[in-house]
Amino acid sequence: MQKSKFFRWFYHFQQQAKALNERRLIVLVGEDEWSHSLLQTIVHSNHGKKNNGTKSWLIYGNSKLIKANITPKRFRDRLGTESDFVVFTEQQLTVDAFAALSGTLVAGGVLFILINEMALAKKGNFFKRFFSLIDHYSEHVILEQSALTFPTNEQASDTSIIPSVNSPKQAVLPYACVTQEQVSAVDAIIKVSKGKSKRPLVLTADRGRGKSSALAIACAQLLAAAKNDNNLHIVITAAELNSVQIFFRQLAASLPQGYQESNKFVVLNGFVEFVAVDQLLKLQPKVSLVLVDEAAAIPVYLLEQLLFHHSRLVFASTIHGYEGAGRGFTLKFQQTLARKFPQWRSLHINEPIRWRAGDPLEQLVFDACLLNAELPRLCSYIKDINVEHKKASFEFIHFSSTALVADENLLRQVFSVLVTAHYQTKPSDVQLLLDNEQVQLVCLMAVNEGQQQIIAVALLMHEGNHHGQGITEVELTAVNQAKRRLRNNFIPQSLLTQCGVEQAFDYHYLRVMRIAVHPQVQQQQIGSLFLIEIATFAKAQNADFLASSFGATKSLLSFWLTNGFQLARIGFSKDKASGEQSALVIKSLSENSQRVLTTINTEFYRCFDYLLVDEYKYLAPNLVALIQRYCPQSSLIALSSLDHANIEAFAYGYRQYSSCVFSLHLWLKQQLRSQHLNDEVLFTLISRIMQKHSVSNVCDTYHFTGKKALEQFLKVSVISGLTANG
Repeated sequence: MQKSKFFRWFYHFQQQAKALNERRLIVLVGEDEWSHSLLQTIVHSNHGKKNNGTKSWLIYGNSKLIKANITPKRFRDRLGTESDFVVFTEQQLTVDAFAALSGTLVAGGVLFILINEMALAKKGNFFKRFFSLIDHYSEHVILEQSALTFPTNEQASDTSIIPSVNSPKQAVLPYACVTQEQVSAVDAIIKVSKGKSKRPLVLTADRGRGKSSALAIACAQLLAAAKNDNNLHIVITAAELNSVQIFFRQLAASLPQGYQESNKFVVLNGFVEFVAVDQLLKLQPKVSLVLVDEAAAIPVYLLEQLLFHHSRLVFASTIHGYEGAGRGFTLKFQQTLARKFPQWRSLHINEPIRWRAGDPLEQLVFDACLLNAELPRLCSYIKDINVEHKKASFEFIHFSSTALVADENLLRQVFSVLVTAHYQTKPSDVQLLLDNEQVQLVCLMAVNEGQQQIIAVALLMHEGNHHGQGITEVELTAVNQAKRRLRNNFIPQSLLTQCGVEQAFDYHYLRVMRIAVHPQVQQQQIGSLFLIEIATFAKAQNADFLASSFGATKSLLSFWLTNGFQLARIGFSKDKASGEQSALVIKSLSENSQRVLTTINTEFYRCFDYLLVDEYKYLAPNLVALIQRYCPQSSLIALSSLDHANIEAFAYGYRQYSSCVFSLHLWLKQQLRSQHLNDEVLFTLISRIMQKHSVSNVCDTYHFTGKKALEQFLKVSVISGLTANG
């Protein structure tokens, strides 16, 4: 009886959503068997199937009764696909998966969240806030087994109260597009193919705005106009093949004379094929046009490589940060475009196509995950603030999670600064901010006549021996033997397992997980001032070390090193999102910890030389130069009289390079500390002398005509260095 009532109610509930061109959420609170039985009524009806009879369900979670069809770590593979129903069966919602998979639902689609007990679900601040947000939406429903009542679907039969939706347009738009913005996008894509080269297009939008369809429609137009003497070869790439399903479906609809052949769509005078990013970079085929769908799901360094291998590119992406690289696409990649390709163009699509404007599920996701948190503009007096002369204008404040939950405006301000200034911020960071007791939020506020504005934000994590709560001998042994990894202990765990610091867990660390300065006041020493305040805050909590780990770029590593942090480690492999090797930096906050840090830093530099011809052989020379600049003097070998003789003998052509190279190596390390040579010279010397790259490799990289030209350059550079040193 209950199941039949549910089905009748659900039928009208979904019909109403379809009529309103929107998606909705249902939370089922009760035993697994009960939730499963209700969902089965939909599965066994026509509502659980598409027109072709195939089920269109995405199921995420670990329920024994409802089998998942999404691997927990591969949910992003579904980006760019469409579904009628999404079901989350886990008791604690994975926030990043929720944000991403909700975007796959079509209009009329329903997202189900299954939980056993509401009291347990509301245990943390994030979910208290989440469920209170649901209460603000009449379109979303919570059904509880213990007190089951079905809300009335009053709107289902009354179309007079349907809000403004994307109803069919009176005027027929070009290319059979749905909105004028989509027409503009198609025109812009065609222009990339037919106009001047090296003018990339970046097409951005929130989900459901027709980006992928615009790519397909533009391809159809180009292929239809292709001539026999100018065959078109278009490549579409994405993080996963599944991501381009909508693209190929739209292409087939727009170009019925073509046919699908595996990952290729073919017409008489051309074709479009899917090529994975790594293969595209490896093969470097000569193509007419490269389209990158869901570009933010691809590591930024790979996007940058695409830019330099192909002259006609379109990058399409969702702008809200749950594609994998977060805001890196907006922050880092577009900075590269502006620097290297000043004629690049940006186009944004605002109006939704797959659902109505103001769709209740989209709004809930945006609100819950703060994806729509707008960065507040700073007052004019703050923009020109001078750290050295206006220290009194700053206030350092520690905010508790309780304060954030109580002040939605404050929470949004904090998160907007994090999202805008830090490229790997994710929706789950909202949950981290509100629920992890080991995380502390600190802000630097600009103050003027009693008014405050946030100009910098940092998330800090307590790790190691905090309040005397270290780890047990059993845990220590398991970590040391790589049998276990401990949550919220990244720094001591890395020091123990990667640097061999056996007493690592004896100390209390405050790790800077995120530090972000408002974009309007960057490059004004705000970050350095903030770090000083954070160090004072850490000392007040009896921390032994302040530490951080991040993707090492020259500017970022320089920021930490110039602020008194010392290197403990550079990672051996590149980060999948940034393409950078990680750096672990530490700052001592006491005399006892300084002795340990000196040992750690000395050991790092003791090994660095050797690793430069092994794991660090392809570390960027500008990073090598920066790292070596901070090498302790005690770690440098003094040059002997024989070394000086060898260096002069090589410089003036009296002795062969190989006979003098060790002396040159020791000399170059001294040069890197004194910075007497310019970067171009240093990078060539580092590549050849310190990283031992082959003559042919160095000649190719730095454009020398051959061995003789390279050796002459080395001699002249050494003479220049000797002259600079007097």
